[in-house]
Amino acid sequence: MSLSFPKTSINAKTRVSNKLRTIVVPKCSSSSSSISSSRPSSQPRFIQHKKEAFWFYRFLSIVYDHVINPGHWTEDMRDDALEPAELTNRNMLVVDVGGGTGFTTLGIVKHVDAKNVTILDQSPHQLAKAKQKEPLKDCKILEGDAEDLPFPTDYADRYVSAG
Repeated sequence: MSLSFPKTSINAKTRVSNKLRTIVVPKCSSSSSSISSSRPSSQPRFIQHKKEAFWFYRFLSIVYDHVINPGHWTEDMRDDALEPAELTNRNMLVVDVGGGTGFTTLGIVKHVDAKNVTILDQSPHQLAKAKQKEPLKDCKILEGDAEDLPFPTDYADRYVSAG
């Protein structure tokens, strides 16, 4: 299948020569008939499948809470992101989908009893970090797939995913 996009051009200064260059880019359209396709194999993603993600998070879990979160996902950002979930009752059942090391879950258990919170993630290495956090000791911690949740329909009062 061949895809074609409407073209438009923009001018951009190059840092090397300060000359104007014409760059051809796809023109965005709000048309409902737009076609979505997967990334060409000539441009592979860093993580294409769950197997690559497993190994990526195996090594990332070592520094995740000390290097990644402080620079990209602060406690204030987490708390602001959780506001729309309306965690207003300590007895709510909440699932943190893709909960990883439990950083977002730490924000959830400020409002909901840990015994009512389930952390689900595909990475046993990330979950091992969550298990080490004292406020999360009473949470249910499950290794599982966010694309195939192991719960019946309407199991929880809230499903949270901040990944």
